[in-house]
Amino acid sequence: MFNLKIVIFEPHPDDLLMGPGPVILNWIEEGHDIHIITVTDGRACFRKSEEIPSVEIPENEVAEMRINEAKKAVEFLGLPQENLHLLYFPDAESQKYIKEGIEKVKPLIRDAERLCLPSDNNLHEDHQATHDIAIGAARELKLTNIEYWVYFVPQYGRFNEDSKDKWVTIKISEEGKEKLQKWLQIYQSQSLTKNTWKLYTRYIKSIKQMLYAIYKFEDIGKYHNF
Repeated sequence: MFNLKIVIFEPHPDDLLMGPGPVILNWIEEGHDIHIITVTDGRACFRKSEEIPSVEIPENEVAEMRINEAKKAVEFLGLPQENLHLLYFPDAESQKYIKEGIEKVKPLIRDAERLCLPSDNNLHEDHQATHDIAIGAARELKLTNIEYWVYFVPQYGRFNEDSKDKWVTIKISEEGKEKLQKWLQIYQSQSLTKNTWKLYTRYIKSIKQMLYAIYKFEDIGKYHNF
């Protein structure tokens, strides 16, 4: 099946790579119509960090830097800029904007044939809010005939065994790994904290496969991760 409209929810600029990145490369190669919804502006990425960034940057400038990285990532993937939908919610505060987020994304997903979103019961508040926005909008629109691909950014949790029959593993080729490594270089904001950049770099170099889970509308609320 080709030429599906696939809408991917990204909590922060860079989560596109670290969560759904490997499968996005496959979907682009298959010729699907890919749209990205970036929920927050990423301004708080250094706020709770145990590391001190090598350069002190005001949060407004951090937000501008990270939003520009989101745009560069879309360009790198060969997608049109109009397929990037920025909500600009303040990073670390997206729980306050769930209702507003639902209203903003409904027109964007109304004709979607596949949604890709973070897991429920997520350790990161913005990832949880992103899940709640996506599922809240899907419920209000009654999107009963589409696929729901769920992902984790690895440091924020893992899939529960209750959805094992929903799991799908995407293997990553050497060519795909090289592309992921080039993609990572876009997110230079993360290189300002040495240990974070080292973690990201090691992860992308070592990754061989990525686990996702595919659900249906009627599965909502029946699984730990959905």
